Amino acid sequence: MANCPKCGYKLRMIDIKAECPKCGVNLIYFNHQERLAEDADKAEEEYIRLQPKIDRVKFAFIGTKLSIARLILLFVPIGMLFLPLAHIKVDMPFNSIDTNVSVLNLAMDVIAKFEFSILNAAPLAAIIFYALSILGVLVAAVFAILNIPFVSVSCSPKGFKRNVRLSIGGIVGMLISIISFFIFNAQLESMYGAMYSGNIGIGAFLAIVAFLGIIAINIVIKKKDIPVKYKDLSEYIERVEKRKEEIKAMEEQAEKLRREYAESSSNA
Repeated sequence: MANCPKCGYKLRMIDIKAECPKCGVNLIYFNHQERLAEDADKAEEEYIRLQPKIDRVKFAFIGTKLSIARLILLFVPIGMLFLPLAHIKVDMPFNSIDTNVSVLNLAMDVIAKFEFSILNAAPLAAIIFYALSILGVLVAAVFAILNIPFVSVSCSPKGFKRNVRLSIGGIVGMLISIISFFIFNAQLESMYGAMYSGNIGIGAFLAIVAFLGIIAINIVIKKKDIPVKYKDLSEYIERVEKRKEEIKAMEEQAEKLRREYAESSSNA
């Protein structure tokens, strides 16, 4: 069981009243004001620690005109992936395909149709490069999406490098997709001749340009080196420090009284 916070009396199971059986102090409300003050101090200390992080996140998103422009640019690569990334046309007996490839129809219209049609007779190399071209688009999409949440930590020491690497990852994904599609395309054209044709769409190149634009604006923001605007917390810091000094003084005074009481008790 617990002890009385005032006199130290060890409470028993039968001590169910709100008051201490020995000294009569209310166990629930003893030092109630002090506990509330401690909770308030802890809340203010947490606010002092958290607010600078909020300021950095806010500054990274909308702190300057360049930050706002960057935020808008982050959505552009995702939009470009919904444009035609490639065009595929197959004109074979009992099997005709004429479709634009984009993130929107990649799984349903491209993967499914090709899996059970001309890819069945295609060489293994063509199938591998076909899969790589799709994988490259998906990798680019992942990096484009990751760019958005990670911009929140742009003000961190590694923020600039991280932002640039994410965009480079998106560019690499698109280049893998384009190169793989060219190889795949050449092999199928040589195999099927006029019955098959394919070409890269404008969306693939615009996606790369969009990633380059994000890299460029991150470089400009880095060179500008505009300091983060932090909220003034001096009032809260002073209040917390003052409260700590008061608590320290009270503890020293209580310790002094305990020593004096112990000395008087030993002399008696």
